[in-house]
Amino acid sequence: MKNQRFTQNRFLIISFIAFTVLVSSMFNVGTTHAFERIPTAGIAINGKMVNGIDPIKIGGYYYLPLTELAKILSYNDIRFESNTKTYEMTDGSTTVRTTMGGTQARRGDEYINIHPPRWINDTAYISLGAGGALFNAFIYFKPENGSIQVEKPAHRYRVQAGDSLWKIAESHHISVQALKNANNLTSNLIYSGQILKLPSGEEGKEMEPIKEKKPVKNNNPAPSQTIATNILNEAQQYIGAGYKFGATLNEAPTLFDCSSFTQFVFGNNGIELPRNSRQQSAVGTSVTNLKAGDLIFFTNRDLYSDGRVGHVGIYMGNGDMIHASSSRGVHIATNFLNIGYWKDNYLFAKRIIE
Repeated sequence: MKNQRFTQNRFLIISFIAFTVLVSSMFNVGTTHAFERIPTAGIAINGKMVNGIDPIKIGGYYYLPLTELAKILSYNDIRFESNTKTYEMTDGSTTVRTTMGGTQARRGDEYINIHPPRWINDTAYISLGAGGALFNAFIYFKPENGSIQVEKPAHRYRVQAGDSLWKIAESHHISVQALKNANNLTSNLIYSGQILKLPSGEEGKEMEPIKEKKPVKNNNPAPSQTIATNILNEAQQYIGAGYKFGATLNEAPTLFDCSSFTQFVFGNNGIELPRNSRQQSAVGTSVTNLKAGDLIFFTNRDLYSDGRVGHVGIYMGNGDMIHASSSRGVHIATNFLNIGYWKDNYLFAKRIIE
């Protein structure tokens, strides 16, 4: 009987340890010997050194601290859900969301395949390929000088496990045929780790939000014209405010990104807009005859190669737009459709105040 109890207790202890290791492995590497620390590396964006970062190596793959990488790539609004170990980050244009150990992440409205992020010593790490897929960049290690190199926007893509040509084409708003042509592919077969060229030019352009009409919460009983006038009057009070990618509402009205600016001024007038420009582009009614108070949307090919919605401004009437831009902060762009940059990147407009 004594031996039987000892055996049962021993079995329970072993089972508990096994369960603990299993749960731990969902978020962690497993043992302290499973990763290798790498000396601090310089990190360069398009050849220009911008910062340093501390990589680690797991099973032959380089991993970077997720929040450090996000901030270097201007995803400054970072939120963490401790119960699920999930990060949600935005640069003001796109929100990305990833969970430790997960093989899929969310970029905007789309699910993308990634190498699972790891949770090690209370720090989130992401592989170079997964970081590139998540942030629309191409990230690689340069052995000649031990640096991390970032190409942004991405003109190359490292295939992730579970990818297909259709999935890659869909997430970059291009056709499968354009992707095959750019890479001289004669079949649909691709493999994990393969590097594909992404077609440039006008191939990628996100126009899907034109069809979307998600509801907008309007707590303002005033006539629509009055609301629009008040919004524009308030927006002009912040001319000269600075710009910061991923600026939070707590930083307003000193610092804005394009979408926190629109969210702030509309919100102060009773209209609740979602956080980033892509989400804002999905609300309201698509219009071609612009009137004051409409939101106007652009892509930004300097930052994104996939043609996504990347910028939002407020139409003022008479061809003018007030917005927060990365180069000038909050200002008025006069006759914006006569300005080459805005004309070339213009996508569509949505009417929010009706």
